[in-house]
Amino acid sequence: MVDAQGIGGPTDDTVADGQLGLVGVGTVIAKRYHLVRLLGTGGMAQVWEATDDTLGRHVAAKVLHPHLAGDELFVKRFRQEAIAAARLSHPGIVGIYDTCSDGAHEAIVMELLDARTLRQVLDERHTLDVESVNRIGMRLLDALEAAHRAGLVHRDVKPSNVLLCTDGRVKIADFGIAKADDHTDLTREGSLLGTASYLAPEQLTDQPVDGRADLYALGIVLYECLVGRTPFEGDSGAAVALARLHTDPVDPRRYRSDIPGSLATTILRALQRDPDARFADAASFRAALTWMSEDTASHAVIEAPAATEQDVPVDEPGFGRSERRWLVPALFIVLIGASLVVAGLLLKRTTEPTDAVTTTTVAAPTAASFPGVSTFDPGGSGTPGENDSLAPAAADGKEATVWRTETYDSPTFVAPKTGVGLLLTLAGPSRLDSLTVKGSTNGWSGEVHLLEEDQLPDPGKPPSATLTDVRGPVTVDLGGARATSVLLWITNLGEGSGRHRVEIAEVEVKGTAVG
Repeated sequence: MVDAQGIGGPTDDTVADGQLGLVGVGTVIAKRYHLVRLLGTGGMAQVWEATDDTLGRHVAAKVLHPHLAGDELFVKRFRQEAIAAARLSHPGIVGIYDTCSDGAHEAIVMELLDARTLRQVLDERHTLDVESVNRIGMRLLDALEAAHRAGLVHRDVKPSNVLLCTDGRVKIADFGIAKADDHTDLTREGSLLGTASYLAPEQLTDQPVDGRADLYALGIVLYECLVGRTPFEGDSGAAVALARLHTDPVDPRRYRSDIPGSLATTILRALQRDPDARFADAASFRAALTWMSEDTASHAVIEAPAATEQDVPVDEPGFGRSERRWLVPALFIVLIGASLVVAGLLLKRTTEPTDAVTTTTVAAPTAASFPGVSTFDPGGSGTPGENDSLAPAAADGKEATVWRTETYDSPTFVAPKTGVGLLLTLAGPSRLDSLTVKGSTNGWSGEVHLLEEDQLPDPGKPPSATLTDVRGPVTVDLGGARATSVLLWITNLGEGSGRHRVEIAEVEVKGTAVG
């Protein structure tokens, strides 16, 4: 059942009624909502199971504490939750039915759910299995993406605001401190809104906050689901905040060795102190989880399993110890592979004619072996380039590192600028079979131009391939065309909430060297 932060178990009604005095079983709010049973209490309000006499249905009524009802700021913030959340219609967000003020009570009426909070589940079971964590993350990111597109930042994503319904649904609740683009920030000067353990660094330092703060908080939630603790802990909220501002989180695999490397990398990226180093949006974060889950996700209803001794290790083993189970067999495989390579080279020397053409796979350039990885921004103004220092990250073999465009007000740029690009120089002339791009999933578009030796990039010429409405990894067929470099030319930055940009996590070119 829904409590003040989400969902909780029943509470003794007589005790609650006696403590508060003004609200209890049988209280009628706005001549319509009969309070039936107290479900839970939070810092701002109580949540009651109630009956709607007008529509004859059971609902949850969130009633502001009487001692706060006289505080104009709290009342304004409380009403803002209803207004903000009512703008959203998404299966992953708790539905708001009504808001009412009858002089004696301030209340928000919402859907009644048969569920428990993620906080309650973690308190009982400590950790969840990897697949459940992954699925919970993807469903919450769906909800956050909808909120962010509507211009709403939750700012208090935490386990007690995550609801796990018995029918498998996952919902996010409590937009009581949300910040909308068209509303005044209700934070008092010198105060913080949100829960210290889950606040993003920019919230702690009073910097501008956007949807990436929610992604940071969700990263902490997923981290806690996996290892049974948050990445930053301390004796006080101030100590936790200080640790977050000056230290990096420990790789979660140090606490639990069965966490896939791709999932650990994804979460650690969400926990970067610099918002620009995190995922650009919820869709990009979700895409990273989707890639990780392609081989492991099932369609079972989410159910947190009982904790095991492996889930919460006592001695917190080091990274080398926790990875031993795969390092040993991996080393064995490497040794076998090296032996086969040596044998192959010896065989080739005795059987292959000296004038044979060498056939290889053309790997995407990397910062070390192909220093020619660069940006292409012919229509730019101001400081030349397009995040040039990040360009090698698009072809370094690591999906956790990215090159990103700058941020634009329009997805189609502003004339005369028609696009930005990434120029990849190959080791030599090659016949290219395909190009794969992994990056943003917000419907961006672009072109692929193949260049011969000494040929300058010219986006005005017909492209070799076109990318349209890209929403995940995409591979294009290059048909064996000859080239010495590849220009990935982005012409449309896709969807965004007033901020438009594209991230390229990895580019891979496959083909045959001919030089």
